[in-house]
Amino acid sequence: GKRAAHRPVPPALRLMRFLFGRVGGLFPRLLGRWAFRLWFRTRRFPESAAGKRAAREAEREILSVNNVPVTVYQWGRVGPLVLFVHGWYGRGSQVAACVEPLVDAGFQVLAADLPGHGETPGDSTNILECAGVIRALDEKYGPLHAAITHSFGGMVLAYALKHGVKLERAVIISAPSDVDFLLESFAGTLSMHPDVVDDLWRRLELRFGDDDGDEEFSERISLVNNVGQLDVPALVVHDEQDTSVPLTQGQRIAATWPGARFLKTSELGHGRILRDKQVVETVIRFISQ
Repeated sequence: GKRAAHRPVPPALRLMRFLFGRVGGLFPRLLGRWAFRLWFRTRRFPESAAGKRAAREAEREILSVNNVPVTVYQWGRVGPLVLFVHGWYGRGSQVAACVEPLVDAGFQVLAADLPGHGETPGDSTNILECAGVIRALDEKYGPLHAAITHSFGGMVLAYALKHGVKLERAVIISAPSDVDFLLESFAGTLSMHPDVVDDLWRRLELRFGDDDGDEEFSERISLVNNVGQLDVPALVVHDEQDTSVPLTQGQRIAATWPGARFLKTSELGHGRILRDKQVVETVIRFISQ
């Protein structure tokens, strides 16, 4: 995401920008290999007080997914199951504001810390690994009635839906619509030389491209390319002051997802939108229909 204009640039980021921008033109493959590793790197931020309370109140379980011990949270004991999928640098307890209203409405709530996030170990992950977690959750706890996603979690869910996961309803909050936007944001944050960006793109293509060569990695991973044929009602929510993922990304998702409803909010940004009372109420009504 973009840094706020008033925030000073840390010395480490200034150094990285110098290396990726100036040195990258001389050694694009070397800097491209570094950028490739950074692309998958995760980071943990402090958990909110509400998140800590929600995590304490949940029933916890460890689910092994491809030898990764994934931390799973569950609230409620009866009713249709609603899955929450957090975004990059997020965690399962970010669903805190929705837990009580969903349980009161007769649902169970399920969330997990994706690999390299929250209580699940690791320092890197990718969309294929995260989608594998959703499939494992569906197999163990399903069937799933609905899913609520935040940010990158929307891309993960869309990939999982295209590859066999079934839902009755999907809520997509503050999600990026495509890989091109993610790569442009990533390269812009690090002031990458164009040759470094090209090398990074080449490495991502090798890692994520279709084995048959019929589909580029950006087409395979981008949310809008995975939902065009879905028969799943969707509510797309996005804030017009989101500085991490612009409103146009959400609008593009809503325009591509067949029959999707679009809710534009204001002054909630990228994170606070998950805790807004009116957003939560709208989400609960949509899932309950």
